Amino acid sequence: MSRFLKLLSILAIVALIAVPAFAEVQNVKVSGDIDSKAIRRAQYDFSNGNSNGNPQTSNTYADKDTWFTTTARVQIDADLTDNVSTCVRLLNEREWGTEAPVGNTAGDTTIALDLASVKMKEMFYAPLTLTIGRQNIRLGSGLVMGDPDTNDMAVSSPVAGDLSARKAFDAVRATLDYNPLTVDLILAKIDANTIARATTAAGSRVKDDVDLYAINAAYKFNQLNSELEGYIISRIDQSQGAAAVPLKDQVNVYGIRGSLEPASKFIMDGELAIQTGSYADATFGRRVDREAWAADIGAQLATDIKWSPKFAARYSFRSGQKSPGSDADADVSVGRNTLEYEAWDTMFEDQTHGIIANKIFSNNNDGVDSNGHTFNVMASVVPLQDLTVAIDYYHYLLAEKWYSDNSPGSTLSNRLMDNNATSYEVKNKKELGDEIDLSLVYDYTEDVKLGLTAVLFLPGSTFQKNNDNAASTVMADVSVSF
Repeated sequence: MSRFLKLLSILAIVALIAVPAFAEVQNVKVSGDIDSKAIRRAQYDFSNGNSNGNPQTSNTYADKDTWFTTTARVQIDADLTDNVSTCVRLLNEREWGTEAPVGNTAGDTTIALDLASVKMKEMFYAPLTLTIGRQNIRLGSGLVMGDPDTNDMAVSSPVAGDLSARKAFDAVRATLDYNPLTVDLILAKIDANTIARATTAAGSRVKDDVDLYAINAAYKFNQLNSELEGYIISRIDQSQGAAAVPLKDQVNVYGIRGSLEPASKFIMDGELAIQTGSYADATFGRRVDREAWAADIGAQLATDIKWSPKFAARYSFRSGQKSPGSDADADVSVGRNTLEYEAWDTMFEDQTHGIIANKIFSNNNDGVDSNGHTFNVMASVVPLQDLTVAIDYYHYLLAEKWYSDNSPGSTLSNRLMDNNATSYEVKNKKELGDEIDLSLVYDYTEDVKLGLTAVLFLPGSTFQKNNDNAASTVMADVSVSF
């Protein structure tokens, strides 16, 4: 009998071990959206001559192209017991008429994991919330952190990268809520690269990851609906330079942002940030000190009069690097490192200063998100119920002129100061250009929006005659949320 009871006990233990454990689900929410666009882009190379490029995914642009895309997302949020919740979102970005063969990870009909995180509230300590996994992180206005693709080229997206919906970071985020003070501590793995690298001749293991560390503190005041935010963000990139001995590229950002509402529906805001650290100059195998800065200031006003007009004005500055003609001096040949890298690093920004400019001038030192002055005024009205009409005007100036010696056959005369693949013939002028964005949005139902956008970019005196044709975009959009 005792043997029989012992056998039953063993079988019961085995059965308990074999039974999978499921968390008790208190609430499940399924949501998502589908966004379809018809897009036509023309003269993104500012030239009538066809550069035989792809205006969707490349910086070498064809004269004209029209295509259709659909972005679809499905999100599942589940509330579990003991202040635990999870979020999973699947994403597909596809150009119409394309199919991804089995095993192809480039996109098309491939389903991507967009979000996958667990959130634990009051973990060990009542004010502490811990979020672990793939998650959206946007600090402040998105000047420094908001999009790992820097709001431009999503390499894994088969559609136009600047229209990609991918925004998530693989990160651990600890939020301390001391209402009205909130503090966020963030650790993000931007790129793991080769997980197991070979050792150097000295026996030490070479590091090649890209990591991000951040602390952000925000405080909301009781007066004037105002808030103040400060942050320190550090991106450490050890993948630069030669594969055997990479150079460490490090950007440290110290910033402050604030906003207030001095009168009803009149909001003012500003942000100031500086960058320090070291720039990995792979060309000369050296590290150069960083010294860059950025500033934003703006105001917006909403009214209750007929047509509900709104107005906004904004000025943005991003410091730039002088031309390579002045940088590549004799100090390099003798190994002296006396120069500074002054171009604002776009980091993981999530801002759009003009639809066309955001595509063409999105890289470091390109003149909008880096190395430029941007002046913007906006107005919108609601002339009919559920119809909003808005117009944005942008004026762009270079902070530092692009280099051009204007001599025939020169290897430097047709270059922008980053590694942009498009060859623009430029002058030593700061007038980059102007852009006008006109949009109409109709709320067909509470869940469905219809949109039409027309954009025109007029190149400024920076560009020579064979690169001074206007670029344009027309985009129709249908989006539904559920």
